[in-house]
Amino acid sequence: MKLIITTISQAKVAIVETDSLADEKKGERYLSEDTLTANIENGNFTDITDTGANQEGRLYMLTSDM
Repeated sequence: MKLIITTISQAKVAIVETDSLADEKKGERYLSEDTLTANIENGNFTDITDTGANQEGRLYMLTSDM
């Protein structure tokens, strides 16, 4: 599983955990677990995994997009 920063519904920024490859042509990028942790600790991203929107794994939304 990889962490990818991307956009989801209505162009909201999200970090998804997935087996899929990043679509770098669309601007998607891979992130490290350390980068994710730092962004959560700083309040930049919020864990919304419990919504069930990502069937593959964890899901984090840019806090300002919520």
